[in-house]
Amino acid sequence: MKATIKNIKLKRIGQVWKKHKPQGLGFSDSDVIILDLKIEDGNAFAQTFYCRLKGDGTLGRSITSRSGGRQKQIQAFIMKYITKDKNYNIRNNIQKWKGKEVEAEKINGGFIIKT
Repeated sequence: MKATIKNIKLKRIGQVWKKHKPQGLGFSDSDVIILDLKIEDGNAFAQTFYCRLKGDGTLGRSITSRSGGRQKQIQAFIMKYITKDKNYNIRNNIQKWKGKEVEAEKINGGFIIKT
């Protein structure tokens, strides 16, 4: 089913998790992308991507395999729905994502973006 990006927030991990990061997030996960989406049937959901952005706004390389998996997830999302450019500047262009349509699927009573 189709979903539309309604709002986007790009934050540092310290702005979301004040005291401790959740278990499983590595030291190389320094940024959070929060997407608020609305499905065509009226339901809404949020999707969170943990990543590491370099100073120039592009995706950084992760050190651990878990962080690398999270990086690959956001890369797959960007390549499928936003642009094919490998050196895409997320920090400068993230607000252009508003209004983009993505594919969503229902899993365990919730929704996620298909990548």
